[in-house]
Amino acid sequence: MFMKMRVLFGGMLGLVCLLGSVRVVGQEDWQKLFDGRTMNGWQRKAVHDGNGGIWTVEDGALVADQEPDHKGGLLGTDQQYSDFEIELEFKVDKPADTGLFLRTRDDGMGYQITIDYRDDGFIGSLYAPAEGGFIQQNRDWIKYFRKDDWNKLRARVTGQPAHVVAWLNDVKMTDFTDSRARYPREGYIGLQVHGGAGSWGEKSRARYRNIRVRSVK
Repeated sequence: MFMKMRVLFGGMLGLVCLLGSVRVVGQEDWQKLFDGRTMNGWQRKAVHDGNGGIWTVEDGALVADQEPDHKGGLLGTDQQYSDFEIELEFKVDKPADTGLFLRTRDDGMGYQITIDYRDDGFIGSLYAPAEGGFIQQNRDWIKYFRKDDWNKLRARVTGQPAHVVAWLNDVKMTDFTDSRARYPREGYIGLQVHGGAGSWGEKSRARYRNIRVRSVK
């Protein structure tokens, strides 16, 4: 009887160890995109009629502001990404118009998850800047948005034509499957400073931290 219990216990222990070592097939580990101290791995992109915006690192966060004369642009990753999931935290003043760009082209166009904290904004919605309009809007975003606090944004893009999903504070905001190859299969990840006097207050800032990415196959 004692021997049987030892064999059973040994088998259960082996199973637990095996399950603990199993990884989800086709999904890589998370990798940091921002080290909290420098802008290594990122570069300002002179797109959208601006030079990239003004970016600094403060208290472990990337802080964004408009350039003089209300110009903006993108801060983009050095690396290109295809099928991936990205997660970050953001905190933004009102008014400010920023966003997360996926599969971005050299001209700064890509799928945009909006972070437009304005009276007419739709945070967590999907926008096509090249076409000047929303692809999908979520009018209930205000129910889940944390004013004057950090918010979690997660987005995933896969396939071609692309399937784009985005969550605000773990609530799904966007779930869209495109009918055409609107943007390339691969591009850089961008963070936006929208240009224009009406899109950004004189003392407004946008902040990003805990930015990480993983491949999805």
